[in-house]
Formats: sequence, C-alpha cells, structure tokens
Amino acid sequence: MENPLLKSSQNTINKGLNWLNNNRSKIKQINDLSAHYKAPYLYASVGNPIQGRYYADLMKYKYLQEDGDFRTSLDKKGWSHLPSSPANRYIYSNGWIICGLRQLSYFGLAEKGLNFIRKFQSVEHGGFASHYHPLTKSINPIFLDSSSTSAAGLALLACGDVEAACKAGDFILKMLESQPHPDRFFYCSWDIEKGLKTNIWGSEVVTEINGRKQFCLSSESDPRHELTWLVGKPMKFLSKLYDQTNEEKYLLGARALLSFFEKLDGERIHNYGSCKVMWASAELFRLTGEDIYYKTAEEILSWFCDTQHDSGLWVHSLLYQDVDEQPFEASLDIVQELCAEINDTIFNLFS
Repeated sequence: MENPLLKSSQNTINKGLNWLNNNRSKIKQINDLSAHYKAPYLYASVGNPIQGRYYADLMKYKYLQEDGDFRTSLDKKGWSHLPSSPANRYIYSNGWIICGLRQLSYFGLAEKGLNFIRKFQSVEHGGFASHYHPLTKSINPIFLDSSSTSAAGLALLACGDVEAACKAGDFILKMLESQPHPDRFFYCSWDIEKGLKTNIWGSEVVTEINGRKQFCLSSESDPRHELTWLVGKPMKFLSKLYDQTNEEKYLLGARALLSFFEKLDGERIHNYGSCKVMWASAELFRLTGEDIYYKTAEEILSWFCDTQHDSGLWVHSLLYQDVDEQPFEASLDIVQELCAEINDTIFNLFS
C-alpha cells in the first residue's frame, strides 16, 4: 500500500513543476542569476534532461565569467530581491550550480566553477571565505562562514575532492566546538584573527546585511522568523561527508546541529528555512535508519505539502506575508528549491 505522505509529496512536486512550466516564458526573461541558480540541480534531480541542458547552457554561456564565477554580469552577482545573501555568503549559489552541473554530466563546466571557489578556502582553517568583490576580483580572507563552507563542501564532494571537503568539514566541527552558548545560539561566522564572530547584536530585521539573524540562529526568538537553514545547510554537508568517509565525527556534528534545531520551540517546523533540516534529516535516516531523523524530515515535509498553494507556489514566509507581496524571482527560487529538496527527501525516506 502506497504511503500517503509519499503520494502527497509527489503531487506537491508535480504542482511545483507545472507552475514552472506554465511560467516558462516569463522565467526566461529574468536576467538575475538568483532566479536560475538552483535550476540545474532541480532538473537533474527530477530527471528532466531537456530543461537540465537548457539551464546548464545558461550557466555556461550567460553567467560564467572569466574568473570562473557565476554571476549576473561582470560586476554584479545579482540578487536584486535579496542583497544580504551574496553580501554575506558569496559562493553559496556557486555550490548549488556546481552540484547540478555534475549531476547533468557537465564535468568541465563544473570544474571551472570549482576552481573559482577553491580560492576561497583558508589553508589554515579549512573554511571558506564569505566575501568577494566581483569588480576588483578580490576575496576578503578574514571572514569565513558555515554556509559558504557547506555549499563549497558539497561541491567538492560532488566533484570527488574528499580531502578538501574533509578540511571544510573539520572547520564546521571546530565552529561547533567553539560555540560559547551552545544551548542558546549558533554563531555561523568566523574571524580568522579573533575566532567565532559574536559581536553581531543589533538589528533583528532578517534581511539586514549586518543584522543579528544573518550571523546567529537563536533558540530564544520566534523560530518562524529565524534563518533555520543556518544549521540545516552544514547538517546536509556533514551528512554527505559522513556518507563519503564513514567517519563518526561528521555524523556527531550533524547530530549536534539537529540537537540545536530541536531547542527551538515547535514552530521551528513552520519555517521555510527548515527545508534544509528536512533535506539533511532524510539523508541521515537513509544512512543510519534512526527514527529521530525520519520523524524530523516527515514533520517538515508534511508541512510543506500542506502549505503549498493550489497554483504550485509557496510563500517565503521569512520574508513576505503573501504571494502578491512576493517578487516573482523569490517565488521562482522557492519552487525550484523545494521541488528539488522534496524529491531528494522522498528518495531517502521511502526508497
């Protein structure tokens, strides 16, 4: 007998893909990289080679720059609707693109992209730098962060460089061990001269480039408006690293990140950013068979299935109140991401 959640999840993916198909002409008119960078991974994941090739070629001929970066233009990363993302985690999108290109067998293009982000890895610490200035082509090596490191680490694993990925994973473990209040806060940025960056208290606006929420996940605030993916992304990376190496320390690190997520109250499930925790938990369930991972992934997955609009859209509730307020680029991003991650989730939970 078919699992009801599996059927619901498949219907959810189909509705999302139908929305994308129905809006294809409008999507093609968008120049901003932020609207397209998850598409190669999505179409590789759901098995649509025609759309996969279209987006891989878009990355190759439109967004790939001479330095190996993928960005909207020579001097702009893009992200007009969410400038805090590249400002604080410049290579986050590059990781998505490279993983998608590898799945689509664009090996040479993926390697060009990987060679660019390799420059961001700290030789001493193993983590990846947060900031890049596209006009001057200069990396700021002072600040590293867990999300850039995890995105780069997933790209490294996709391209077979386990050694460099392990150095990145060990940096994530170092960050976990350095947390001064591990039950209350998860700080995600690292100053190579001073250590964990904790002087981030100020604005509580989620999109503020220098705001607290960009640099620290708190278990003491409303979890519906916290960036819960700050623990979900490294959790996904460490789970993949555990799969590749079978080293227990990476599983323990992923479990520590989930334990912090569990310190947030029950509303943590009702948060768009928790899709990353769902994604990682499902992977860990496949690897370990432990019920805690299944339960976490199941709860979040059920919520995403229940909250999808009939049109196939979701509201990015961290940022917007309703679909009418939400920019089209943001709608596109959330549909691409959730369809891909839900597809991976049901593979890991129900195969």
